Amino acid sequence: MKRKIQNNLSQKYSRGIIAIHWITALLILALFPLGKYMSSLEPSEKMGLLKIHAIFGAVVFFLTLLRSYFFFKSKRPNDLKTGSKFNDKLAVLIHNLFYFLLIGIALAGFAVMVLGGYVDALKSGNLDLILSNTELASLKAHGLLATIMMILLVLHVVGVMKHYLLTKENTLKRIL
Repeated sequence: MKRKIQNNLSQKYSRGIIAIHWITALLILALFPLGKYMSSLEPSEKMGLLKIHAIFGAVVFFLTLLRSYFFFKSKRPNDLKTGSKFNDKLAVLIHNLFYFLLIGIALAGFAVMVLGGYVDALKSGNLDLILSNTELASLKAHGLLATIMMILLVLHVVGVMKHYLLTKENTLKRIL
């Protein structure tokens, strides 16, 4: 018989970490569909949206670096237990991958802006400086990492729902 796990849900993240978590989540939920939408547009059609996408992406990058710093410097709640060593390790892996993916997505995005000619085009107003999307390996990497991020986000939400439905634990208490 599987033993019942009781996690200490009174252990909460700091207010700063909580704010960073939710701001980042909202920005990611805006950035992904915006990026998908822009991928089908011509450069002349997407320059305004690209500015917004780049600014939001830079904010996510900065917040991720800040949260990474606090990850090592601040006390945080114990990892949640599920009763399954595999699920426990999977949850930690997914949480850690979020940090690496967010940093990787941002770096690939910066590379797209510079190597793709977008920075020069934005400065000069000359759209001819923008390279074709097919020539940008960094754009492919940016898109692939963003897609992996969305898959992990779904797994993250499924994990929260699983805790709530199967163990009757409202794990969101720790991050609200």
